[in-house]
Amino acid sequence: MKVLFAVSAWAGHYSCMVPLGWALQAAGHEVHVAVAPSAADGIAEAGLTAVPVLDTLDLNVMRRMAYFQEAADGQWNLPGLPPHPLTGEPVGSLDDFDIATEGPKYWAECGAALSRSYDGAVAYAREWRPDLVVYDLMSAEGALAAKLLDVPSVYFPFGLIGNVETEPGVDLGDGDPSGSWPRYGQPPWRGDQIEYVIDVSPRGARPPVGDALRIPLRYVPYNGPARLPDWLRDPGPGRRVTILWGNSATGGFGTELPVLRHAVDAAAGAADTVYLAANAAQVAALDTLPGNVRVLRGFPLHLLLSLSDLVIHHGSANPAMNAACVGTPQLALALNEEQQTVSGRMAATGASRVLPGLGAEAEAVRRTVRELLDDASCQKAARRVAETIAAQPTPARLVPALEHLAATGRLDRRDLDRLTAARPALADTP
Repeated sequence: MKVLFAVSAWAGHYSCMVPLGWALQAAGHEVHVAVAPSAADGIAEAGLTAVPVLDTLDLNVMRRMAYFQEAADGQWNLPGLPPHPLTGEPVGSLDDFDIATEGPKYWAECGAALSRSYDGAVAYAREWRPDLVVYDLMSAEGALAAKLLDVPSVYFPFGLIGNVETEPGVDLGDGDPSGSWPRYGQPPWRGDQIEYVIDVSPRGARPPVGDALRIPLRYVPYNGPARLPDWLRDPGPGRRVTILWGNSATGGFGTELPVLRHAVDAAAGAADTVYLAANAAQVAALDTLPGNVRVLRGFPLHLLLSLSDLVIHHGSANPAMNAACVGTPQLALALNEEQQTVSGRMAATGASRVLPGLGAEAEAVRRTVRELLDDASCQKAARRVAETIAAQPTPARLVPALEHLAATGRLDRRDLDRLTAARPALADTP
C-alpha cells in the first residue's frame, strides 16, 4: 500500500513518526512524507522519502509574535519583556517593534502560507493516490487530503497531547485559520472529527481523545543520525545529569532566561558530570561554565539519556518522552502553558517534577535537583513508566492494523487488539 505522512517542519513533531515509517517500509509498503523544503533533508536523512510540497511556518516567530501582542495588550504577566518577534533578541521597550502594524501583516502572511500548504498536500495526494494518510500535530493538511480522496487518515501527535483538548496551551482552537477546509467544500476542521489517534503516551499520562479510537504505540526514540562516541562507551563512575535546552526554549524566549543558569549550577553542584545539549547562542549567553559540564550540539539524545541519573529540560513533550522511555527521572522547567500541561501529565506518573521555568529561583532548582537524585520513589516510578511504554505495541506490530484500516476503511477496538497482539515465536524445525 501507499502511505502518505504529512508533517510539520518541526523535528520534535515528526521524530516519533520515523520508526513507524521504517516499519511500513520494512513490510514492503511505500512511504512518502509531505513536508516543507526546510525539513526535507531531515526526513531524507531518516531514510524516508521526502516530498517538499508543504509551506513553512516558523513556530518560534509565531510564539514571539503572540507574546509581544500579549505584552502590548497589557496581558504579559511574566518578568521583563518578551523578545523581539522577528529576531528573538531582547528589547528595551515595546516601542522596539510596531506590533499594531506588523502583527496583522504577519498573521495574514501565515494564513497565505497555510493555504499554500493545504494546496500542496491536496495536489500531491491527488497525484500519488495514497491508501492511507498519517499526519502530525501541526499538519491537518493530511487530514483534508485524505478526506478529499476518501481514504482513512490517522492523527499521530508526539505524546502527551490529544485531539479534544481544553487545557491551556494545548487547546488548538481553530485548527484551520486559513479557511482551507471550507475552500475545498468541507465543514470547518475540528479535532473532534478525528477518528483514529496513535498515542505513544505512557499509562497514567494519556491525553483525551474523545470518541476517537486510541491506538497505543511504543515510543521509539529517534533524534537524527547517530554515531556512538568513544567517551560514551565508557563514561566513567559517578552521577550524571543531562540538561536539554532545545530550540523551542531559546527561540521562543531568547537566551536570557535565568532558570537555565540555575539548572546548570544546580546540576554541576550535585553530579559528577553534566551534559548540556543546547545551541551555540544559548551556550554563549551562559558565558563561563563549571568544569564538569560537557556541551553537546546536535547530539542524538537517545544515546545519552539511559546513562543519566536525571534529565532536566524545558518541559516539551519530546524531551519528556525521550527520558520516559529509558526510565530516567525528570525535572521539567516548563516555560509556557503547553509545556506546563504536558509536563504536568508526566509528573502525574511520579516520574517527574515540574517547576515554573520563567519564575523558578536558584534555591528551588538546586533543592529539587538534589531531591530527585536521591528520591528512590521517583526513580522507581520512572522505571515503571518505561515498562508501560515498552509494553505497548511496536511499530512493526502496528503495521497489520494499518493495513486493515487502509483495506477496509474501518478499524475497531476488537480488530486493533487482534492485529497488534504479539505473535508467538516460530518453533524450531529439525
